[in-house]
Parts: sequence; C-alpha cells; structure tokens
Amino acid sequence: MGFLKHFRSKARLRDNSNPKAASYPELPYVRYGRDYTRQLPDAILARIFAYVCPHVADTTYEPCESSQIGEGCMLCDLRELAECARLCRKWRAVAERQLYKSIRIDAVHYCQREYDLAEIRKKKHYRAKSGDKFDPAAIRLALLCRSVWDRPDLARRTEFLKVTYMTRETAKADLARTVAAMPNLKYVDLPDGFFNGDSSCTTLRQELQSRCPDLRKMTYRHGAEAALQLIPQGYWQNLEILELTSIVVEPATLRIVLAGLPNLFDLSLTDMSWLDDSMLQPLLPQLPNFPPVRVLKLVDTPHITTQGLQSWLDKSGAHRSLFSLSLQNTGVTVQDLHTLLQSATHLDHLSIDEVISTSLGLAMQQLPPLSSRSLTKLHFEISNAEDIQALQKPAESYYAYLSSSLHANALPNLATLYVRDPTFADLLVLPPIVAPFAGGPGGTGGGPGGGFNQTLEIFSKGMDESEWVFTSIMPPDGRANRDSTILVGGRPLSAYSASRGLGPQWAQGGFGGEARRSVIVGNGFGGFLAVPAEEAPRPMTSDGGNGGGGGFSPRRFSFFRSPPKFAGAEGRGHERRGSKRDLWR
Repeated sequence: MGFLKHFRSKARLRDNSNPKAASYPELPYVRYGRDYTRQLPDAILARIFAYVCPHVADTTYEPCESSQIGEGCMLCDLRELAECARLCRKWRAVAERQLYKSIRIDAVHYCQREYDLAEIRKKKHYRAKSGDKFDPAAIRLALLCRSVWDRPDLARRTEFLKVTYMTRETAKADLARTVAAMPNLKYVDLPDGFFNGDSSCTTLRQELQSRCPDLRKMTYRHGAEAALQLIPQGYWQNLEILELTSIVVEPATLRIVLAGLPNLFDLSLTDMSWLDDSMLQPLLPQLPNFPPVRVLKLVDTPHITTQGLQSWLDKSGAHRSLFSLSLQNTGVTVQDLHTLLQSATHLDHLSIDEVISTSLGLAMQQLPPLSSRSLTKLHFEISNAEDIQALQKPAESYYAYLSSSLHANALPNLATLYVRDPTFADLLVLPPIVAPFAGGPGGTGGGPGGGFNQTLEIFSKGMDESEWVFTSIMPPDGRANRDSTILVGGRPLSAYSASRGLGPQWAQGGFGGEARRSVIVGNGFGGFLAVPAEEAPRPMTSDGGNGGGGGFSPRRFSFFRSPPKFAGAEGRGHERRGSKRDLWR
C-alpha cells in the first residue's frame, strides 16, 4: 500500500507543479443587423452549395471512376454540405435536393482523414465486432438503402447513383434493394455481370425493369442478347445512350430494337463483324430504318463502308442530325473520306483510327481535299502496321494529304486536331512545296490555295509516347511593310511549351515547367529561330525595322532590332563584355 501511495503522491505533486492555463469562457457571438443569408433565393443557394460539394452537380452518364469533379475529397465535401443542411429550414430544403439528386458512394477519403480513420480501425474494439474485413463503402450503401426506404420523398429525387467498382460487384443485393426505391433513376453504376447476362444479376435486372423505367444509358455485351430483345416490349423506352459489344442477333431484330428507342441519340457498335451496309440501307418497307442518331461510333466493323454510310445519310435525313462520327477499324478508308464529309453537312466531330500497310502513292495528287465547313474537331490517327520495314513509312503520305487539305483552307472551322505523328506540326509551319508538274484540276496538288490562315490546336503523340503533346499554330498577320518589297506572311507561328512541345526533358534539370517558353519562327532559309514569346515579337520586315526604303543594306538579314544605345556609349571605346548568364531565362 505504501508503494502505491508513493506513486500517487508523485503524480499529485507533478500536477500541482505544472498548473494548467486558465480557461476563459467563449464570448457569445453577437449578431448586428439582419441576416441577409436567409433572403438568398434558392437558385443562389444551390449554386453556392455546388461549390461546397462539387460532385452533386455531376449529371453525366459516366461511371464513378471517370466522373470525378474537382480535386478535393468527395466524402469531406459531402459532410460539409450535410452540415449546411442542419443550419436552418430554408437551407435544408435546398441542400436535400442536391444531396439526393446525384449520389456518389466512395470507399475512402482522399485526404489526411483516411489515415486517421485507418489507425482507429486497427484498434481492438473495431476488430472484435466482426471477423470480416471492414468495408466502409458497403456500409454506406446499406445506410443509403435504409434512408431511401424510410423517406420516399428523398428517393423520388434521386436521378444518379454512382458506386465504386468493388462495391457494386460485392453488394449486388443491397444495390438491388436501393434502386428499387428510386423510381426516377436515370443512371446507376452496374456490375459487369449485368451487361453480359450473368445469372447473379437477375434480381437486379428485374428490379430495374419494374421500378426504374426512366434509365438513359444501357450496355449489352455478348450473352445478353435475350435481354436486348426485351426492349421492344416496353422496357426503358427513354434510353438515350446504347452500347452494343459483340452482340450476335439477326439484322432485322436489331433494326426493330433500335426503332423502339425514340430518344436514342448516341449509339456504339463494337466488335460486330457481321454488320454490313445492308444494316444502314433502307431495304424493305415493313422494317424500320436505321435511326438518325447524333453520335455514331463504329469499332471493329470491317464490312461497313463509305457507300453504306452515304446511303444512310442521304436517304434517312441523318445528314442533318449526325453530330459526331467515330470510325475505328472499319471499311471506311481515307481515300473515300472526302465523299463522306460532303454528305455529312452538320458533322462537328470526326474520328478515324486506322492501321495501314500501303501508302497513298501517286493517287494522292488526284484526291480531292478533305473539305467540311462544319467540322471543328478531328481525330486523324493513322498508324503503320507492325510488319512495315520500309525507310519511308506509309502513314507519312496520309499526313501529307491532311496537311495539303489544311493549306488549301478546306477545313476553315477546324480548331482541334489529334494526330499520331509527332512531327506533323512542322508540315504546317512553312507553306507546302508545290512542283509545277504536280498540279491537277481536281487534285490536292493543284495549288497552295489561300495559304494556311487559321488558328489550330494540334495534339500529337508518337507510337511510343503516352501523353499528347500540345502545339498551338497561330495564323500569320498578313501585313506587309509598305517601304519594303518583301511581304510578311505565309509562315505561321507555333507556340511551344518547354515541358510539352519541346519534350519532357526540358522540364527537368532545374529549368522549370514554363521557364523556357518560346515561339518557333521560320527564318526563310529552311531553319527556325527560337525567340521569347513575349519579349521579341515577329518583325515587320527582314531587317527588323518599319521603314528604310526598298534598297538592300548590310543589315538586311537581321531579324531583330539592334539593341538600344546607352548615353555615352559612342565614341568612348565601349567594350562589350561576355556574360555567363543564360539569356533565355
């Protein structure tokens, strides 16, 4: 007993020797005047809450993994918005509409709080509750299921439900019970077995077909042909996006299924080699036509050619509705692409991805240029086959054909271009060299046209590169020096970023990401001059001045103005000394 008293006495003495700082009660907050936050309209409050929790404004039909908005922690943002809903009744009504319109269930915090929670879960009282592994996302889904069944008014507000991959794969029963209470659901993340007709997702499919008739996006893969044929019976008539992958059905059945979706505007057909031009052409009057969709994606459909797409565009009126067209490994070739652009008069985005083994050859001189007044975005991704061993790759002729079309101003509204040639921007810096014998009345070599005079953003990537390199091509000013006989123009400028346009190695070694930003200007002799983008603008004449007559002078080929002369520098033997500083920085 005396031993314990000895320890207690020491602890008491230690507490008395270090008195705690005096604590003062917090002063009550005194509010002066009126609270104007209570008078904010609901639209302004909803906009403010969208900044508090950005993912509540996510109304895209993309899965949880690819629809993240912002760089913050989604769970922390959700908690802060829930705290806003507890402040007053006016805020609660607005916050509840946003909390339950687009629901996102994440597995972890994307901040420091996840490390703190992981340490707490390692403690004994957490491990003793259950021998199974702790799954926070599954618990959050179960709590959401209980909330929507207890509050049907909240369940009717839910339109988007996004769940992580592992949660929707392991908690199919909870997911089925949750969506059964949401009659106005438009999009939900589903497990992979749902798309290929897996028997483990039968209950989930039945709940969606009976309780959620307003779905807007659905995917069918090989094995789900029976579920696809149920669409004409009245299921999911409001589908807007339909993706079909490796589906094997009768062509007439597919035409009937597509005709049963009046709101369909985005259609993807992937790995369906049995499709041919007859699917797009109006054959029999008793069968419905192929729908005039706005977005059409064809992947690995080698039997669909340009003739089939042209007949569909001309006879079904799809040329007025088609907005985006993506072609990958199809029967549409680059040689016939100009006829397709002529038929699609309202096409805004075109993507063609093709692996070629032969070049255009001499036929390139007779091909009409790629011409379209509505096209603003082009993915021209032509790559060589792996067995090509020639010194000159076949893809070079295709990119030369595209370059000649751009120089001929055949694509006047094109603003963004994606190519798989890292040197394509060099083809647009200087005007094309046109041989006098290479012209033709209808070919691309007939003349340089009006010259390349449009602003263009080029994203290029080689076969061994993982990221797109951005290059901005600016049009020439077209102005001429009145006192000089040489016109300025015809050589567009190209703005290169040090960390992107000139390669990732420029951003290393202490130079910084944007420390070496420059403009590439043609010097008139086949080479280029790298000058600072903001400090040295492009000169008006070859001697860098605005006047000076039309005669030649020794300073004719100086591309920049002479440096300023300081007072007293002349006549005093001014010595120009070398500098060890980097003039580019």
